[in-house]
Amino acid sequence: GIVSIMTLTVLAYERYIRVVHAKVIDFSWSWRAITYIWLYSLAWTGAPLLGWNRYTLEIHGLGCSVDWKSKDPNDTSFVLLFFLGCLVVPVGIMAYCYGHILYAVRMVKDFQSVQVIKLLKYEKKVAKMCFLMISTFLICWMPYAVVSLLITYGYSNLVTPTVAIIPSFFAKSSTAYNPVIYIFMSRKV
Repeated sequence: GIVSIMTLTVLAYERYIRVVHAKVIDFSWSWRAITYIWLYSLAWTGAPLLGWNRYTLEIHGLGCSVDWKSKDPNDTSFVLLFFLGCLVVPVGIMAYCYGHILYAVRMVKDFQSVQVIKLLKYEKKVAKMCFLMISTFLICWMPYAVVSLLITYGYSNLVTPTVAIIPSFFAKSSTAYNPVIYIFMSRKV
């Protein structure tokens, strides 16, 4: 999940730099970004192994996750910062980038050269593909995030194992959707 959302965030930033600032990001920048994404994910997933929260069996008993139920201030601080650093901030960055991309594309409509029109069509198709990937990610992960926060903040009585399994399944299967979206949409690009 962390690698997925951070990849989508970096992709949004790359599109933002390309469209809004008309710059091309080079190969070495891409490799550094991939490295940082994986190190960021490793830091967040490794923290519970080093004592900042811990991994426990999820409420439905079919998988493990961080301990959402713990009331220890150390553990709840992890959950809060995890939620901010791995969902809220990345989604905010993506919204900022794509908001500026949409604005830039609308401003360029005044130019009617053939090259600009072709470029705009291409950029719109790529933006639609990225938007679909982000939307799919959020549709898959938001219910899981809500269930996790309900458990964290003492409303675990609202979350039965049966209710918890559906968001968990969709969240943890979300990585399978992006390649399908990419293949389907790249034919149109």
